[in-house]
Amino acid sequence: MNRSRKKSASPKQAGSTLRIVGGSHRGRKLPIPELEGLRPTADRIRETLFNWLQFDINGMKVIDLFAGTGALGLESLSRGAASAVFVEPQSAAASAIRQSLATLNQSNAEVVAQKAEVFLNGYQETADLIFVDPPFALNLWDSILTQLLANGTVAENGYVYVECPKNQQIQIPDELETIKDKTAGQVRFRLLKLTAA
Repeated sequence: MNRSRKKSASPKQAGSTLRIVGGSHRGRKLPIPELEGLRPTADRIRETLFNWLQFDINGMKVIDLFAGTGALGLESLSRGAASAVFVEPQSAAASAIRQSLATLNQSNAEVVAQKAEVFLNGYQETADLIFVDPPFALNLWDSILTQLLANGTVAENGYVYVECPKNQQIQIPDELETIKDKTAGQVRFRLLKLTAA
């Protein structure tokens, strides 16, 4: 009897919640919609990424370009980012991010229900940290990195985080230096930094 209870509870919890792994909201679990293609960045990848950024994240302006569950932007706010913009075209996912921000009392954030490419065309500011983690099937890495640099969206000494399949070939523009590069399972993730002109 106990066994069947555990079986029914465990998958539901794992599939419908997002856990903040560090910072002021560490351990908080937030509900996420069950939408096809929604792929939150794994806990261990987030932990590694924010270990890389631990001395820089405080006070950063962040853009979570393909927000999905909002995992990367929410983690940034928990760890001291000054502000975050979440870009997510799916209305159910965008609504869930707004709810998560309200639950965490994070008023220093904005959710924009647009495609990343459309958002960048109209965005006039810069950001210190930009997450580029598109749905893998869309193959948008090269075009988005090019657009970020053409628009001047990356702040001086700013970072760009890129997550892709392990064997995906990406053209990293010369202006972006690879600071960290790691794989976890079938995922490759990199931290890039805008180099001085």
